[in-house]
Amino acid sequence: MAKRALEGIRIVELGPYVALPLTGRILASLGAEVIKVETNKVLDEMAFIPAWSRGAGQPDYQRHKKRITLDVRTDEGKDLLLRLLAVSDVFMTNFRRNILSRWGVDFPEVRAARPDIVIMWQTGLGGNGPYYTYKSFGILVQHMSGVSLMSGSPGAPPVAVNTSYSDYHTGVFQPTAIIAALMRRGMGGKTSTMESSIFRSGAVTAGPAILDYQLNNRLPERRDNRDSSAAPHGVYRCQGDDRYCAISVEGDEQWTAFCQVLGNPAWTGELRFATAFARLNNQDALDRLVGEWTIQHTSEEVMDTLQQAGVPASIVSQGRDLHDSEHLKARDFYRETNYYVAERGTHASQWDEGPSLSWSMPFSMSKTPVEFGDYSNIGEDNSYVFGDLLGLSPKEIARLSEQEVIY
Repeated sequence: MAKRALEGIRIVELGPYVALPLTGRILASLGAEVIKVETNKVLDEMAFIPAWSRGAGQPDYQRHKKRITLDVRTDEGKDLLLRLLAVSDVFMTNFRRNILSRWGVDFPEVRAARPDIVIMWQTGLGGNGPYYTYKSFGILVQHMSGVSLMSGSPGAPPVAVNTSYSDYHTGVFQPTAIIAALMRRGMGGKTSTMESSIFRSGAVTAGPAILDYQLNNRLPERRDNRDSSAAPHGVYRCQGDDRYCAISVEGDEQWTAFCQVLGNPAWTGELRFATAFARLNNQDALDRLVGEWTIQHTSEEVMDTLQQAGVPASIVSQGRDLHDSEHLKARDFYRETNYYVAERGTHASQWDEGPSLSWSMPFSMSKTPVEFGDYSNIGEDNSYVFGDLLGLSPKEIARLSEQEVIY
């Protein structure tokens, strides 16, 4: 079997939510041994998503990791973490440094445990600068990054995507930086301490708006689903409950094909729609007429017929569309997995297990395996990490468990 890209690399992940666990999931799929440090006293919030969303987050972000329980706020827990870091290649965390310092595992202590360890510190707004002490969360950073100012209707307030939009970009950027740091260490022996900011990840996605302001002194406009160079351009109601299809027609060639799919109704030959410029100036009327056609068909019919004619179109997917997607299934995107459901305050041993689907990696490589991997429950790998890696006896592990250090 071909060697995995990060085989032999051990990574310690200390932190909750989306971006950091997604980083670990990607690195684990490339062959790294990722050890996620948790505690039953302070669980990763993502662990509770299946309680209301049946496997939507927990298996996705924790898959293919070794999961241990350790209360690093205790003296013995801190010492165990430092011993684990001493035999690891990467330490990544999203806790604030004042918290890490309080626990005795800030970066100087980590460096003392292993001088050449690669450190990735994920922050919300950054490790320095005027906003350093500000608290942040997903939707706030989305607004701060300028993304929401380009979303919504003219004259209405900015609209946020209902998720931690920039966390997902951060979770993709960070593995790249970690791999680069490992390559640097491997080639020259020099290690790295890196700081990643969710705010900066969001600002990257607003790059064209920054350039537009620099060059044209122009601010973004909220314009619903419309585009400055395509008409019709938007989402149109179709048959069924809350069903829509997105359509984008740019240039005369696509317009001609679009009209042919509609059967060239009389209105398509009107002067107000004769040119791209004219269509852009008459979008309200155009959208109304297009909607009268789409409502007669299912979103799948609209997409398929327009795509066959060379016109960009797509259904607006609901969760069930993604779940049932024959295209994603053909691409081997989903795999069967297990998940665990727990009420807050319960122990891992009390969690119920059930079947679910989980996504595999969104990328694949021709010669390097990208693995789906097994899914561990919280604390399932304590014996391996504390026993096999750190050399603790079963009796010592039992004592630490009784004292709620390993808990």
